[in-house]
Amino acid sequence: MVSLPALQTVTLEYCDPGVLTMTFNRPERMNSMVPESYSDWKHVMEYTRSEPAIRVLVITGSGRAYSAGQDLNTHAAPAVDANEDVRRRNEVTRNLTRLLITSPIPIIAAVNGPAIGYACTTLALCDLVLSVESATFRTPFAELAFCAEGCSSVTFPRILGPMLANDMILFGKHVTAREMHQRGFVARLVAKPEALVPTALALAKELAGRSQEAIKVSRALIRNQNYVDELLKANDAEMDELYRRMISDDAKQAIARIFAMLQAKARI
Repeated sequence: MVSLPALQTVTLEYCDPGVLTMTFNRPERMNSMVPESYSDWKHVMEYTRSEPAIRVLVITGSGRAYSAGQDLNTHAAPAVDANEDVRRRNEVTRNLTRLLITSPIPIIAAVNGPAIGYACTTLALCDLVLSVESATFRTPFAELAFCAEGCSSVTFPRILGPMLANDMILFGKHVTAREMHQRGFVARLVAKPEALVPTALALAKELAGRSQEAIKVSRALIRNQNYVDELLKANDAEMDELYRRMISDDAKQAIARIFAMLQAKARI
């Protein structure tokens, strides 16, 4: 019997033969991410390493979004926190990304709605991405005076091509699921939203029922050590720069402007 940890911002569900589903569970906030979200996700990635029964991880969101990215409404401005707190949270995200890069088991993402920021960039670290046709993908880093993260400085140009990668990272372009599918970022589009998670679970169970040694070897060949090393290096470089960005004056001003706009909308 698999004993699942109880976490604050995600729910976990296990089913035989070895499939763990992690669901972002802040639907009232479109599953936007607070500091506990990163910690919980990191805990799940560590748990998949410690529990030998788990062979495949499925990630999805509850409600109408996969994840709306950083919750700027709840946390007015990560950039105006004390520098040590920013550094601490930066390290949590850095380590979470490392765990995603080096995951010993396949990860299938089932994108049920908007995927924004870190929730979008880390999709490129998954083994398979499924999406509903209505989902959109966006990385509004420049608006926040932040920089690329989640290894997107490497994965986005590699998967999407340099021009669309620039359009997303530098301009925050909204990209449709259909275009992401055409570019090879999304492997499969699911026409009916209610079929998304069942489809992902069916694929996960199929994978979990196959030779685990063969899957391990194939994954190591596909994501060879040189590429893993490149991703790990990119993650460190991105997180170093992101820390400097988050404590910068222009990032503080950008987030303060966005927070004020959100507050004004909430009063309407």
